[in-house]
Amino acid sequence: MKILKKIIIILIIIVSVVIIMINDINDRNQYYSIVTPDEELKTFFMHKTSEEQEKAYKENFGNEEYKFPRKKVAKVKLYQNKFLISRLTSKDISETDKIKLLNFFNNPENFSWGETTWSLDESEYILRFFDENEVEVGKIWLCFEGCGMTKSIPFSPNMKYGGLSKSGKDKIKEILNDY
Repeated sequence: MKILKKIIIILIIIVSVVIIMINDINDRNQYYSIVTPDEELKTFFMHKTSEEQEKAYKENFGNEEYKFPRKKVAKVKLYQNKFLISRLTSKDISETDKIKLLNFFNNPENFSWGETTWSLDESEYILRFFDENEVEVGKIWLCFEGCGMTKSIPFSPNMKYGGLSKSGKDKIKEILNDY
C-alpha cells in the first residue's frame, strides 16, 4: 500500500509540474488564433501591394477606432518573458508611465516600416494592459536586443508593422528604465 501511495503522490507532482509549465508557456506566448473583424481585414490586410497596405495604415493613423488597446486602461504591468518566473517578476507601471506608454504606442513616429521577422520567444518583456475589472484588454511583446520589434494584441495601424524606429527604441527604453 505504501508503494501505491508513493506512486500516486509522484504522479500528482509530475502532472502538476506539467500543467504549470504548459500554463506558463501559453501565458507568455500566443498559441491561439485571433479573429480579425471583416472590416479590419478589408481595410488593412486585403491589399495587393505593400504600398497599398502602408497607405491604408497611414490613412488610419490617429483613428480613435484603432487606438491601442481600444479600451480604457486602468493598469499596466511589465513582465520579464522568462520561463516559469514571468508572473513572479511582474511590476506595476506608474500612472505617469502608463500614460507615456499609451501615447508611445499610439504615435507612428516611434515605429518604422521595416520587416518584422522574429519570434515571440525572443521578446525580453511583455506589457499587459488591464481595465478597471482587472481584465486584460491589451498585450505587447517587446524585443529590444538585436531586433527592436513589438507585437500587439489588439492590432493598431499606429504601430505600423511593429518595428521600432531608432528614436522609438530610445524612448521606450527611457520609459521602462526604472522597471
